[in-house]
This record gives sequence, structure tokens and C-alpha cells, in this order.
Amino acid sequence: MEWVLQVRSNETYTNPETGQLYKVGEHAVFPLLANTLRIIAEEGPQTFYNGNLSKNILEDLKEADSIIQERDLQNYSVLQKKALSSVLNDGSMLYSAPAPSGGPVWLFIMNIMDGYNITPESVLPEKSELLTYHRLVEAFKFAYAKRTDLGDPAFVSDVVDVVRNLTSRSYADGIRQKIWDNQTHDYMYYGPTFYDKLKTSTAHLSMVGNDGLAIAVTTTINTVFASGILGSRTGIVFNNEMDDFSSPNITNDFGIRPSPANFIKPGKRPLSSMSPSVVAGKDGDIKLVIGAAGGSHITTSVSYITMRVLWFKETIKQAIDAARLHHQLLPPYIYYESEFPKERLGTDGFYLNY
Repeated sequence: MEWVLQVRSNETYTNPETGQLYKVGEHAVFPLLANTLRIIAEEGPQTFYNGNLSKNILEDLKEADSIIQERDLQNYSVLQKKALSSVLNDGSMLYSAPAPSGGPVWLFIMNIMDGYNITPESVLPEKSELLTYHRLVEAFKFAYAKRTDLGDPAFVSDVVDVVRNLTSRSYADGIRQKIWDNQTHDYMYYGPTFYDKLKTSTAHLSMVGNDGLAIAVTTTINTVFASGILGSRTGIVFNNEMDDFSSPNITNDFGIRPSPANFIKPGKRPLSSMSPSVVAGKDGDIKLVIGAAGGSHITTSVSYITMRVLWFKETIKQAIDAARLHHQLLPPYIYYESEFPKERLGTDGFYLNY
């Protein structure tokens, strides 16, 4: 918190009357940001990239010694892509964002676990609860190993084939055969591609309209307090999304080791864990609209909650409130919430952390 009080962005988080972080119930006013949003509302989103607002943004960034230039904003465009999809055994349709998002990883985890025919009895303590969680953690590890092959498909040609595998039922069947029910393995067993190499400011919104239209929206400035830069003209807290790229010999802020497919290049979009997703029944009716915050924990959280709703037959509130666990292959730990009884995780070679 001392860092927050020292950086330029502290005006966003501190009460000017006290100089301290805002407390619950205090009134916060952001006139610069309000004016920025008003300009966007009146002039449209293009003003952010090539208009009156973009000039102020560039001045703010120049003031912070940023290397972003006018052509970077002018050349940026939003890509509209078809959602990835997969079908579960019961006919449910899964839809999520394509690479370089976390959508392919979520679909892969769901396809692996779908083959175990999970039911509410699968998590009863006296039945196969421990085995179910063991299999889930192993699925997480395989998924995060394959994540190291993902990147911007516009720059990495192999990504198309990787995504095809991650959304393939037969590929998931093959990976499931590599999961041992009584043992875990060294991280290289899971097949990561590394170049020797929890905090988040992400938000998610799920909506379903009366007409059946479902929208899943995830936004982020990456880590907590982002870059620590607050625009003196725009009131914008600028993100530090560059940390989502890989750099040789550098592990990023979420503990993700570097992979060549995600190395920095001009115009490239970084790999992200964001997984805005929709689940529909075989009749097309919406079953679930889901996403999450949490950096590298996003994809495992979305998978875990989806499983609890679809297969454990829990309400969305029960699934969200349930204690969670996470594994991203490296560091080699199961991260679990304190409410999660660690004895459920067994002793099959797992290292625990909470």
C-alpha cells in the first residue's frame, strides 16, 4: 500500500481530504475520467485512437516516458472473430473466445473432464471425491502445459494447429489416458514449451437479455494498479498489459514462465488468461454465461465453476461460493483457498500452497 501512495495513480485510490486510501462509504469523484468518458460518448470510440482524445492520451503517455507513438494508436483495430466451440457428451455447446485468449485452454480442460462422466456423487467424501480433484488438477497441468504453445495466431502459424487440438474431443481422450489415478509427475511429463526462462485488476460481466442474447465481457488493466500511471489530462489509469507477453529468462507477474510463441513483436497481441464463455443446451437455450478475474487463475476458476454447475448440479451461487483450487504447472503447487480441506487433495506427489 505504501507504493500506491507514492505513485502518480494514487489520486484514483486516495481521498484528497485525508491523503489515505478510500474507505468503504466514502465518496470518490474522478472529474478527469468523467470528461474522458463524456468525450468518448459524444465522439465515438475512434476518438481514443485518432481524434481529440488521442492527442491527450499521447501527451499523458509522453509525460510518463512511454514509447507509444501516434501511429500505434492510429494503426490499432479491434478484431472480430468467430467463437471457438466444443460439444459435451450431453449435447451442451461450449463457446469461448479464440486465441490469444484463455478460451482454448478452458475448452481443453472441459473436454478432458467430460470424459470422466462426473456426477454429484463424484465429489462425495465417501465416494470418489479425492479421485475427482486429483484428475482435475492433472487436467489443469496438461492444459497449462499446452498453453505455452499459444500466442497470437497472426504471428505464430502453429497456433491454429494447437487450438485445433485443444478443441478436439479425440485429443482430449488421448491426454486423459496420460492421467494416472494414483500418481503425479515431473512438470516435463506434461509437455510444456518453455524458453529457459496473486494480483489482478480484471473485471468480468455476464448478461442474458429477455430475447435470449448472452454476452460475456472481460476487461482488464492487468495487474493491481496496472502501470501505476494516471493520465494528468485524461484521468486514465494506463494498463501494463505488456507483462502478458513473454520475454526470454523472465517469469511474468503471474508466475508464468516464458514461451517463444508469446514473445514480443510489433503489432502482436499478447496471450491472455481471459476466458469469457457461454454454455448452451443442445436445444440452444442458455445454461451459463461465465468469466472471471484473477490473472492466471481465471481459466481454472471458469472451468471449476462450470463443472460445479453442469455436473455437480449446483446453483451458480453455490458454485461461485465454493472453495477453489488452482494449478498452473509451474510453480509446482496446488493453490487452494483456506476453506478447502487440504486432506481432500491427498499425497500423490502434490505440493500445497494457499
